Amino acid sequence: FFFVFWAVSTMVKLDVMFKCDLENVTELTLPTNARWYFNIEFEGDEKEIYLIPAEKLEVPNSRGECCFVMHSKETKKHATVTFIKNAEYNESDSGKLKRIGTFECRGCELVKFLPRSGWEASSTKSDTSFDDIDLTEGDWADYDERGNESVMISELETEICRSKEK
Repeated sequence: FFFVFWAVSTMVKLDVMFKCDLENVTELTLPTNARWYFNIEFEGDEKEIYLIPAEKLEVPNSRGECCFVMHSKETKKHATVTFIKNAEYNESDSGKLKRIGTFECRGCELVKFLPRSGWEASSTKSDTSFDDIDLTEGDWADYDERGNESVMISELETEICRSKEK
């Protein structure tokens, strides 16, 4: 009974919220096979990690699966993160805070989302796709030769909040 209570009391669903200005860009997404970078809190310490939502790892002492597992050598405890779902950030979302991912955390908490490389987007003026976009600096710009205009992502903001979904 104690173990069941401990597992339930430390589970939290968190939403990755994302906001940016899109210029001639639509369907901005971070695919589930790309690395998603976070600061994570585990056992009172915060550290930077990455996870790949599409990965399937075994949950220790369970039949379940997750996309990230962390172990403590000192306490022998572990923490897991399970990917629930993601969403595109579209042209109509530009300038608005929108959920782009939901994760279930057990024994840890995602503290900050760190946009890096691996993003994909499309031009609004042509069928040009842009792959492996790097948002580490908080913005990105390129030129759509077929559409004959610049494309840009700027004013990037992120936050992590408790999910309202059950």
